[in-house]
Amino acid sequence: MPNSVTLCADNLVAHRGWQRRYPENTLLAVDKAIGAGARHVEIDVQFSGDGRAVVFHDPDLFRKCGDPREVYSLTLNELITVKISAADRLGSNETDTVISSLEDVALLVSDYPEVTLYVEIKKEILEHFANTTVLDELERSLACCFDQIILISFDYGILHEAAALGWRVGPVLEQWQDLHDAALMPANSSCVFLDYKIVPPGTTLHDAPFPCVLYEIDEPQLARDWLGKGATKIETFAIGEMLASEVTTG
Repeated sequence: MPNSVTLCADNLVAHRGWQRRYPENTLLAVDKAIGAGARHVEIDVQFSGDGRAVVFHDPDLFRKCGDPREVYSLTLNELITVKISAADRLGSNETDTVISSLEDVALLVSDYPEVTLYVEIKKEILEHFANTTVLDELERSLACCFDQIILISFDYGILHEAAALGWRVGPVLEQWQDLHDAALMPANSSCVFLDYKIVPPGTTLHDAPFPCVLYEIDEPQLARDWLGKGATKIETFAIGEMLASEVTTG
């Protein structure tokens, strides 16, 4: 396929911030992604034991912090002192930072009204807190940039509730056939996120019922190929590198 599609800030989403260069899901990674030119940024949200939203992917601290405790066993004030390091990936402790509250990331994003922030509600939250409690906390934390937010989740139920409250929402597909199940998908979804590997062979996305964001693509040509097949956006860990690829390849 010819390189007719240009990678740009409009069709790339920074997955967990600039994960390739900085500790994922941190204020630092989001700030650097925006600084690299990102206009669409995705983050994951977990909750502290006292019901506050933090930017973190896993239900426990082991993978990112070397700490076996669960996120839900600590208060917000305890979590925001826990160090996150990507030294094993990056070969240096220069970018070590701490867990960020969702409120702090929202305040950063509010300074960039052109940026859309995709906030993934992790399903583990819903094992600890009621949907109404979760949505109330997200409303509090994201109040400063509400119009810039799209809530996303593998849990379709909470997105139906969020959409009824006026949030923009985007389901993350559990399986391909869910895309065409009107009972599962909120009717006014702004987009759907999906793993490009679940798209059936030979299928394009031009006629999909919602704009499709394909995740975990870090190769520029693969991203261009899928955009050519009808994907609206590509979510990537390598936002700066993907944007720079257009400069280096012409």
